Amino acid sequence: MGLFSKTVQYIKDRLDKTRSRIRSSLASILTLGRKIDEQLLTELEETLIRDDIGVETTQQLIEDLRAGWKDRQISSSEDIIPFLKDKIRGYWPPQDRKLNTAASGPTAILVAGINGSGKTTSIAKLAYTLSKDGKKVIVAACDTFRAAAVEQLTIWAERIGVQIVKHKSGSDPAAVAYDACEAAVARGADYVILDTAGRLHTQKHLMDELGKIRSVVAKKIPGGPHEVILVIDGTTGQNAIMQA
Repeated sequence: MGLFSKTVQYIKDRLDKTRSRIRSSLASILTLGRKIDEQLLTELEETLIRDDIGVETTQQLIEDLRAGWKDRQISSSEDIIPFLKDKIRGYWPPQDRKLNTAASGPTAILVAGINGSGKTTSIAKLAYTLSKDGKKVIVAACDTFRAAAVEQLTIWAERIGVQIVKHKSGSDPAAVAYDACEAAVARGADYVILDTAGRLHTQKHLMDELGKIRSVVAKKIPGGPHEVILVIDGTTGQNAIMQA
């Protein structure tokens, strides 16, 4: 099984747990033959919010359910799950967005996220994919805070055959970004991907540091960073929106 296939399977396995929990919660109120009424809709709303569907999304789903019930599109509990699935699919239109790239010169990609979300591994996967497409890639070890972060990215760079720009642990992350962008321009790289230290959106000093890195990139590479990728654990739930 390839790296991509393993990643997809991992995501499916994690989502199965969430799916099973929600299915179990719904089964407790959507008993066979139960007719739709305001009491059922209230119970359903409470269940969806409790299972971290989100207040705004839940309210919209309940409004759609109520409208479908009034219009006689649905009448019993058996109709609710198929109805909800159809509505949720409608909320999420097909996605076909490609990475933003520079018109000329290197494309700068800044990668952020909290600790343990998989930033460094995701960078390795992205760098590997781009290099397999014949692109010249440089990765920048701007996470100079976490123990062994520089070493981890170095190992990945060696494994996938891409260049790395790094300083010793504890160095100024913006200085690493500066050198990486300068190297990308000088060496004619197609992409420079910048790893950053894990941080929460509530940590102002760390967010300011991220802003400094971004400013350095913009000064060295026109239009950069062309893409900012936020790596999020898919099981985080509604807190992921706050992180974004």
